[in-house]
Amino acid sequence: MRKYLVINLDGTLHPISVNDRERLKKVGARIFELKKYHSNIDNLLRSADAVLFTSTKIDSAFIGKLEKCRVIIRFGTGLDNIDVNAATQKGIMISRVVDFCTQEVSNHTLMLLLACSRKLKEFSSLLLSGKHVEDFSPMGSIEGQILGLIGFGKIAREVARKAGVFGLKVVAYDPYVDKSYFSKYDVRKASLNKLLTVSDYVSLHCPLNHETYHLIGEEELKLMKKTAYLINTSRGKLIDEPALIKALKNKWIAGAGLDVFEKEPPDKDNPLLNMENVICTAHYAYYSDRSIARLRKTVVDELIRVLSGKIPKNLYNPEVLKKIKLK
Repeated sequence: MRKYLVINLDGTLHPISVNDRERLKKVGARIFELKKYHSNIDNLLRSADAVLFTSTKIDSAFIGKLEKCRVIIRFGTGLDNIDVNAATQKGIMISRVVDFCTQEVSNHTLMLLLACSRKLKEFSSLLLSGKHVEDFSPMGSIEGQILGLIGFGKIAREVARKAGVFGLKVVAYDPYVDKSYFSKYDVRKASLNKLLTVSDYVSLHCPLNHETYHLIGEEELKLMKKTAYLINTSRGKLIDEPALIKALKNKWIAGAGLDVFEKEPPDKDNPLLNMENVICTAHYAYYSDRSIARLRKTVVDELIRVLSGKIPKNLYNPEVLKKIKLK
C-alpha cells in the first residue's frame, strides 16, 4: 500500500481524533499536526500529499512549496484565505465543508437580531449598574418589520424560514441565486439599494471575495433607516469598519450585531466593542458540539476519498481536473 503524508496546519484548533487516525491508516495516510511553527516546515510541505487548514494563510508562495500535494481541504466553508488560482494552476484540488453549521449560524443571526431589537446590552447594563428603568427608549415590535438578507444561500434561506415564526417579512438580494428559491421561501427579491432602504434589519450572508469586500460602506450605511440594525455573521471584511463606526457614532443607523470583524481577534481598543448600541460575539456563530464533530468527520471523509483516487464531493475548483490524472 502506498504511504501518504498529510499535514494538518491548524492542529491545535482541529486535532485529528484517534478514531479518524485509524480510519486514515487504512488508506496509508500518516497525519503530521502542526501546533506551532516547525523549523522543518518547507521539507514537510514538499513531501505532503494533502494539506488540511483553517486559519492559515495559503498564498502562492506557500503553494509553490507543494511538490506532491493532491488536495487542500479547509475545516470550514469560506476560502478567502487561500489563493485558489495558484492551487488550480499547480494541479491541486481544493475542498471545503459546505454544510456543517447552517442551524448554528442561522440561530445566531436571529439571536443577534433579537438582542438588538430588545436592546439587550443597554438594559443589562442598566440592571448591573443598579439603575431603575423608568423611561424606556423607543422600542418597536419585530412583528411586521422587514429583514433584509444580503446573500441567499443555505444559511440565509434557513434564517428566512425561521424569521417567519417571529412575523418578520423578508427581502433578499443575491444576483447568483435563481428566482425560484425566493418564491419557495416566500421572500421578495430586491436590489441591494432597495433592500438597504426598506429593511429594519440587514443581515449579511455572502462569501468574501473581490466583489463583496467592503460591500457595506459609508454610502450603503447612509441608505439604511435610522432605526435599522446591521447584523453580520459572515465575514468581517464585508463591512468597511471605520465607516460603520462613523455611522453608529453619528446615529445613521440604530445599532449592530457582529460576530465577525475586519481584524480577528479585534484590538481591545476597537470602538465597536464598547458601544452601547452594538452586540458583539467572538466569531463563534458556527460553533456547537454537533457542528464541530460534523466538520471534522467531513474533512476526513473527503481526505479518504482523495487518497483512494476519487474526486472530493465538495470540489471547489473543478477546472483543475483538466490538469490531473486520477488513479
